[in-house]
Amino acid sequence: MGSVRFGRIAAYGLATVSGVLLVVAVLSWGRLVDLATRIPLVPLVLVIASAACALAAGELYRRTRPRGRRRFAPPIRWWWVLLASAAVLAAVWVTTALLLAQAAHMPSANERTKERIEAVRTGLAAGAGAGAALTVLLAFRRQLHHERATEESEHDADERRITELYTKAVEQLGSPQAPVRLGGLYALERLGQAAADHRQTIVDVICAYLRMPYTPPAISRHSKGERKGWRQKVTRSRQAIRARVQGKMDNQRRQELQVRKTAERILTAHLCDSRLTDQRETTTANDRFWEGMRIELSHATLTTGSFNRFHVAEANFSDATFTGDASFIGATFTGHALFSGATFTRDAGFSDASFTDHAWFRGATFAGDAWFVGATFTRDAWFSDAMFTGHAWFGDATFTGDAGFRGATFTGDAQFGDATFTGHAWFRGARARLTTSEGTPLACSWPPGWDVQPTTDGWGIFRRPEASWLPDQAPRSFP
Repeated sequence: MGSVRFGRIAAYGLATVSGVLLVVAVLSWGRLVDLATRIPLVPLVLVIASAACALAAGELYRRTRPRGRRRFAPPIRWWWVLLASAAVLAAVWVTTALLLAQAAHMPSANERTKERIEAVRTGLAAGAGAGAALTVLLAFRRQLHHERATEESEHDADERRITELYTKAVEQLGSPQAPVRLGGLYALERLGQAAADHRQTIVDVICAYLRMPYTPPAISRHSKGERKGWRQKVTRSRQAIRARVQGKMDNQRRQELQVRKTAERILTAHLCDSRLTDQRETTTANDRFWEGMRIELSHATLTTGSFNRFHVAEANFSDATFTGDASFIGATFTGHALFSGATFTRDAGFSDASFTDHAWFRGATFAGDAWFVGATFTRDAWFSDAMFTGHAWFGDATFTGDAGFRGATFTGDAQFGDATFTGHAWFRGARARLTTSEGTPLACSWPPGWDVQPTTDGWGIFRRPEASWLPDQAPRSFP
């Protein structure tokens, strides 16, 4: 805003100087006019300087004025006509006055008369030239208006075409046939690649589709027992009908599974940055990478789970279910990363991931191994009430903000070796299993300053004996 205000002030100042110079150049005021008549170049220089200042003022104002939606040229007002007429008359008068002043110094009367007639003729020619200049300006204005109108028409045509393609693609996503839904997804991807302004909307539509309720295909089961007589025949008939209905439903679910896998692949293809972290400032991203996107996949059922080198502004996976391995290796979350209540049915990999803002894993369930080796948490990381059924690896992880594991449960190996905690580390109420069901000790390493007090059932409770001054409860702002 400061630069815009300064530009406007400078534009008004230049316009004022332009007007003053024009007045000084035109009006006959005392010694100024006498000096102007003695040195004919001075008025000409003043007029040129005035015109230059006026052009500079107009250009500066045009560059610094607020940018809004493109508008057509304003209509010609009545006072514009008066100004144009005054400009023509001023050109005639200034030119004639200057030439008549020079004609007055001629030695003979005949020469003075001839010079005066020539001065009047030249003044009229100057007026005609000024009128021609105004005509050129009007023609330029008309051409500019035409170009802007053409640009607006082309823009509106492109927007209508994009809207039609978008509407058709969304309608295809609602089709009961899987091939049609696949075509809708690929149409949205192509539209997003061509129209960068609509990429966030397309990502929102794909995420909304993945948030729709979904039931995976059922595992086929075979009857183990056999029946005799007519009961066996009736049972077989019922089983055949049930199997036919179940087979049809499973076929539809398998087709829907392919559609959802395609939707996830489209997201990963355009939201994963192949550049290394130290190359993002100097190397241009791939054309297929859509930067700065926000994804909303809460309560979604995700099947592929391959999000390596994911790079998004904000991500919401709250209460989402990952049916396969979930891989976020090398991912970057520049905004909030929400995984609260998420269920990882198999392994979850977040190695070398970067969380620039808050990271929420509160109440998340890790049924397989959880890998956070080398992960970086720039702000607070919350794992309160999280359940780690498999191994939990946090080696070489960096927690710059507070790290909260209050109420977390570690069933397998819990490794926090070489992890760095710059802020507070809260493990009060967390539990860890120390031995297997056979009594074999588990390989565990605890965070700095914390140890585990064994219990009689093979479990242990985290405690921090050397920090007895710490409160028993985490701060109220801590979730």
